[in-house]
Amino acid sequence: MKNNINKSLIMLATGFLLLLSACTEGFEDLNIDPNQPLEVPTSSLLTGAQRELVANIFGNHSQLDGIGLPGMIYAQQMASLRGGATDTYATVEADFSAFYTSGLRDLEEIILLNTNPETMVNAALSGPNQNQIAVARILKAWAYQNITDVWGDIPYEEALQGNNFPLPAYTTQEFIYMDLLKELSEAAEMIDIAGGGIAGDIIFDGNMDKWYRFANSLRMRVALRLSNVAPEVAENHISEAFTAGPMVSVDDNAYYKFLESQPNNNPWFFRFELSVPNYGVGSTLVDMLKSLNDPRLEKYADVAFNQDLGGGYIGQPVGLDVASGSAISDFAVSWPNAENILQPTSTFTIMSYAEVNFILAEAAERGWISGNASDYYNSAISASMEQWGISDPSAIESYLSQDDVRYDSTDPFKSIGNQKWISLYMQGVQSWSEWRRLQYPELDVAKDAVIEAIPRRRGYPPSEINLNKSNYEEALARQGSDDLLTRVWWDRQ
Repeated sequence: MKNNINKSLIMLATGFLLLLSACTEGFEDLNIDPNQPLEVPTSSLLTGAQRELVANIFGNHSQLDGIGLPGMIYAQQMASLRGGATDTYATVEADFSAFYTSGLRDLEEIILLNTNPETMVNAALSGPNQNQIAVARILKAWAYQNITDVWGDIPYEEALQGNNFPLPAYTTQEFIYMDLLKELSEAAEMIDIAGGGIAGDIIFDGNMDKWYRFANSLRMRVALRLSNVAPEVAENHISEAFTAGPMVSVDDNAYYKFLESQPNNNPWFFRFELSVPNYGVGSTLVDMLKSLNDPRLEKYADVAFNQDLGGGYIGQPVGLDVASGSAISDFAVSWPNAENILQPTSTFTIMSYAEVNFILAEAAERGWISGNASDYYNSAISASMEQWGISDPSAIESYLSQDDVRYDSTDPFKSIGNQKWISLYMQGVQSWSEWRRLQYPELDVAKDAVIEAIPRRRGYPPSEINLNKSNYEEALARQGSDDLLTRVWWDRQ
């Protein structure tokens, strides 16, 4: 009897295990959250990388101010409503970690997934492997140039390698710039336009011809930054990229268009519509545009809200501390244009055909390429007008004919510098960098400045000082003091 009971228990247990096995077969598939996939499509990585990099560069959010904001303040295209520490050059440090932990990391993953034989087949569902790699390399070059232009020497060669280099060394800006030129050249060459587009691309919607032209245009921007420290290198790369084919019209402009809803909408909309407005259009820019009867003024700025306090276009005075700035009503000055800049879906410029023509004007003036510098200069201004919705040929011609606008062959870099600065509105790192390189327009030091000159860089983040101390100190020994007046490599005359 006992044996029969044991046999029955064994059979029951065996049956239960078989039933349990049958019930749990495929359970690992059923238990996967479809909203948290184990493998992220490379198209999603590309979308995320573009969104994060744009936010880090152009952002104006309560939690994240992009690196372009200080650039616009230093270049005096914007000024803080109610004044502030950035306006008076009192804030030194700025953090670059978000670039590495989000956008750049995703781009590196795109390259790895499209290179590894075990993953490249699935990665190709988002477009040809080589085109995805090329776009990731181009975007990395764009991001790294922005980062190094703000801080100088930065983590580069050892960055994005995880546990291999948890505390990456700093690479010299000279090496970074030379490598960016190589990266952009190779990325353009590897693009297969006939092979098809890529998915997840907000900037050009997967159009590889436009990516090719952007790569060549960006290579020209990178090269021109070396005009004072490595002119032979600049000439060679600008000439090659010009021959290869940069942007040829405003239709080639590299734009990022924000989406309607959070978290993908325009951070400037968030700040001005859903939070506390914090910037007015700088008086230096407004006054220059008014003096030139520049039709872009109404595209860049709105009239002051409170007409009883003066009315019209009134620039926010630049360089004020909190006490002086707070004495001016927010509504007595011009804010950025609501239609063009403060909409949820506003378009922000990464690089434009206008900038390409300014580069060509300077290259022609220096004898690096053929062509007439004045013609390129006029084309640059016309392209900037068209970019901002000014299409009346007579209005553009009238503007170009003014003595203070007409190309001055006796002082060409002043003409180029002034007009390029105007055209780079809302591109803070670029307008500040070009001012540092050319010294035009002629800007005064902030009225309430706590140092004697306009900043030439930003200080490294405290996290690097505390956690990556030896590499931080090595960078300082090579580059100079960690303050706002130490010049980055290309800014040294």
